[in-house]
Amino acid sequence: MKIDTYGDPKNPVALLIHGIFYPGVTSYRSILPILEKKYYIIVPNLDGLSYPKTDFVSARKQGERIVEWLKENNINHIHFLLGSSFGSSVAFEILKDVSLNIDKAALDSPALKESKLHGMILYFEMKKTAKDFRKNGINAFKHFDKYRYFDNFDKEYCLKVYNTMDDKTLKELAFSCYKYRLPSELYRDDTEIKFIFGEKDKSKANLPEVKELKSGEIKIVEGMSHLQYMFEKPTEFLHECGVL
Repeated sequence: MKIDTYGDPKNPVALLIHGIFYPGVTSYRSILPILEKKYYIIVPNLDGLSYPKTDFVSARKQGERIVEWLKENNINHIHFLLGSSFGSSVAFEILKDVSLNIDKAALDSPALKESKLHGMILYFEMKKTAKDFRKNGINAFKHFDKYRYFDNFDKEYCLKVYNTMDDKTLKELAFSCYKYRLPSELYRDDTEIKFIFGEKDKSKANLPEVKELKSGEIKIVEGMSHLQYMFEKPTEFLHECGVL
């Protein structure tokens, strides 16, 4: 797993874990310049969602590899953990590791549900996206409103990621988003946890499970769709996460 870092290693640690449609640091262009002023930022490139191509592994395995890297680099205290979309499943696995001290965590548009139907729907959406990218290249971004935040550099990276994905990886990724069974309780008394949903976000399908968990505050942002709050109002988003 490739790990990107930004900022001064002497600063408190912010660990940011991306989702499917915004691979690597492309998820965090809006908040990176703000966080970099006071945090040492760590952005893992999730296996199966990076370039050069890697094989996909489960959220649990992704979390284990990230924790292993943290320990190898003598990092056991995370001030801010952010998981976005599918990355929230990986972040949740990290939250379950009580050997790490974590002050604040935000799970934005979390994917924490067990549902074959939702997995199938996402699989067909991803398959359509990958097909469009392969056929139309950079021009394909005009067909997807969710990529309006990307500059050409990030578009090129996203193209490389999707153009090297085979159908097996697409299917594993899609179904893994909706193959997550939450524990009955999360033992994180010293961690402030916030679950963030856009009012118009499909990920609100995960709300029943999150409410049942009762392990953090739930924020529903009026008028916002998937990850829109972070992209369009980064300062407000980070205030909501409690890190500014």
